[in-house]
Amino acid sequence: AGGSPRRMVAAMIGGFLLADATAPAATTVAAAEDGRTLVMGGMKAFQEARVDDSIKMFDQAAEVGYPRALLWQRGLSLYYADRFKDGAVQFRKDVEMNPSDTEESIWAMLCEARLDGFDAARKNMLVVGRDSRPVMRTVYSLFRGEDEAASMAALEKSATAGRGSDEFYAAMYLGLFAEAKSQEAEAKRWMQRAVSSAYGKGSGDYMAALARVHLQLRGWGGAKEL
Repeated sequence: AGGSPRRMVAAMIGGFLLADATAPAATTVAAAEDGRTLVMGGMKAFQEARVDDSIKMFDQAAEVGYPRALLWQRGLSLYYADRFKDGAVQFRKDVEMNPSDTEESIWAMLCEARLDGFDAARKNMLVVGRDSRPVMRTVYSLFRGEDEAASMAALEKSATAGRGSDEFYAAMYLGLFAEAKSQEAEAKRWMQRAVSSAYGKGSGDYMAALARVHLQLRGWGGAKEL
């Protein structure tokens, strides 16, 4: 999750093998290749803010055999298509497959906050294992409401005085947290900061592309000079 190689566009798809014991080997390999190609196409479409097109390609990937529960990219697209119920289901399925996935727990909560309200979504937030990244442990604590003030202060420090992926992820999730609480000005401020960070501009991380798409779809402009 997050800043791990799993989010990097170049490394996203190659590790997944689609197995079907009843299918001929050549058919299985062809289906796997088709699934990977469709997922990559869906990711490209999303990065171009073609959200509905991305969902169609992710759905097609699942239809040819790509594991639907692993399509976290589909969940992100569903969030931006305002299909919050479907997004929550996608992220919850992902956590079933990977019970230590902090970010999918957070995104499920973000979807459910749009459906049920922030407090109810927080109460029902999925409990996951310990993330290896300190910044994401703090983000998770913030969304869970565990010492919210201290978590907020720590993330604001990382977002304004941090470096690398920590700076980006702290700012992006502060923006998403503010959006979940209907604090539009704060959401815009933090998301612009995430996009304007060095990591946001040049990392190639799929989530950096998501932050840019977020600004575009909300009509909030682009990167700012820090």
